[in-house]
Amino acid sequence: MEWQPDEQGLQQVLQLLKDSQSPDTVTQRAVQQKLEQLNQYPDFNNYLIFVLTRLKTEDEPTRSLSGLILKNNVKAHYQNFPPTVSDFIKQECLSNIGDPSPLIRATIGILITTITSKGGLKTWPELLPQLCNLLNSEDYNTCEGSFGALQKICEDSSELLDSDALNRPLNFMIPKFLQFFKHCSPKIRSHAIACVNQFIIGRAQALMENIDTFIESLFVLAADEDTEVRKNVCRGLVMLLEVRIDRLIPHMHSLIQYMLQR
Repeated sequence: MEWQPDEQGLQQVLQLLKDSQSPDTVTQRAVQQKLEQLNQYPDFNNYLIFVLTRLKTEDEPTRSLSGLILKNNVKAHYQNFPPTVSDFIKQECLSNIGDPSPLIRATIGILITTITSKGGLKTWPELLPQLCNLLNSEDYNTCEGSFGALQKICEDSSELLDSDALNRPLNFMIPKFLQFFKHCSPKIRSHAIACVNQFIIGRAQALMENIDTFIESLFVLAADEDTEVRKNVCRGLVMLLEVRIDRLIPHMHSLIQYMLQR
């Protein structure tokens, strides 16, 4: 049966979150003491994820703060979380990565990457396939939230993702990311390029196998109307000059023109 909060306990946690936003130092000290007490109870973390993902009537700063306190708890105590608690948190993160609020999506993304850095990607085998699958969602928020989390994972774990330890997930991730270079949303295009860029310097095997498609796709986006997309294109080309100049020689004239215009 799914975990449900005790109503009185939930109200206490909400009051604590409200108090923690007070500028008063005495209140802040009391909040810190209360947090230390509550951290003795493992299911306090269930309340925190519940506020972040389920209490959509609460204001966004309170929900996000709940997620950030949970992130700090994951950093400090994740190895002591009972499996029922860590499983509930993981399930809630994946079910709510498409929250309508950009702030909540970003908070969930940070929480996901903190869990993977503390617990390891190996202990969450369904994470990468599920996030990649959620990219196909017709709901923009779900696609953007999933990409935000994937970008952070790619930044933090680029070497691990290109290893046999995880059965080389880049074999399905890189071709997937390349498909999104043509997405209608500039934010999604930007995420997709940023994800692939993480694997240039390490010459990830899956990227080297798709290098020509990647380079052609970058040149198509070189004149993109979005500044962030163009910045990521530029970063990618600069790194490619360092590691795969052989593949750029046929495009050298266009590349020099492009760099001069930037």
